[in-house]
Amino acid sequence: MTMFEELYALALNATLTMTVSADEKSGRLTVNVIPKPRADAAEPALAQPLSLTATPQEFDTGFIDALCGYRETRQSLAQQVEATKEVIEAAKAASVKKASEATAKASAAKVAPKPAPAASSPAPALASTDDDDDGGDTPASGFVAAPAAASGDSFDLFG
Repeated sequence: MTMFEELYALALNATLTMTVSADEKSGRLTVNVIPKPRADAAEPALAQPLSLTATPQEFDTGFIDALCGYRETRQSLAQQVEATKEVIEAAKAASVKKASEATAKASAAKVAPKPAPAASSPAPALASTDDDDDGGDTPASGFVAAPAAASGDSFDLFG
């Protein structure tokens, strides 16, 4: 390809700004090719300029190859960015679907009738121990069980 064909291929995806400066002491040129991405403005790496410094003879022999390599690398990077965007979008969609399903399950669980509470069973009787040989019914913990109140009367434990 010629230099302008390479520039054209690069300009298909970005507006290009070129600057050329010369250093008389060293006899070298500095050429900057600065892309301004059209659709990829959010990706800063795609706006990375190509900056080359060489003699005019080196530019005559290698500038086209440098442009070609830059364009191919930039296109590869743009493809990677696009692939990454697709992966992120797929992950978002999967996350939204998962959240929707979890919300639906939670809503269904709230609507489902709650099971009736189990009837309360009487408290187990305290086991008596007869280790102290005093003939009394003192539980192992040292506490004495209070007798139950008869016929619904309350029993005062502290009085």
